Amino acid sequence: MAKGVFKIHIDPDSFDEAVNEKMDEIADDIFANSQRNIVDFKIVDEGTLLKTANINRYFLHKEIVYQVPYADEIEFGRLPGSQPPLEPIKDWVRRKQIATEEKDINRIAWAIVKDIKENGKTPRPFLSPAIEQVRSKRK
Repeated sequence: MAKGVFKIHIDPDSFDEAVNEKMDEIADDIFANSQRNIVDFKIVDEGTLLKTANINRYFLHKEIVYQVPYADEIEFGRLPGSQPPLEPIKDWVRRKQIATEEKDINRIAWAIVKDIKENGKTPRPFLSPAIEQVRSKRK
């Protein structure tokens, strides 16, 4: 070897495996923070958002998945103009015991639906702050 020449060789398979392991570690941190954010930011109602979440792990590809249909609406909000479904809101009114008689439950739920349709719904992000928490921790 000539003087002053240094060679570095990285086995591609070992490199890919090391990157994959680091991606798993980062996904785990983001997932844990997002779960903690849901609780800390009081986004929990029945706990379905928490219970249905998981990480899909593929080689060099990770997905943090919140499987409930309203996860995006919580994270990003809802723009005015579209009407949310009535039944989940009626169920929420019952769970919170805001009303007990069906006619009152319907009246309150329809008022909430109408308000959301007119004004939209404010975002309550839990995943994007989790990503930022991990990003700032690793700088």
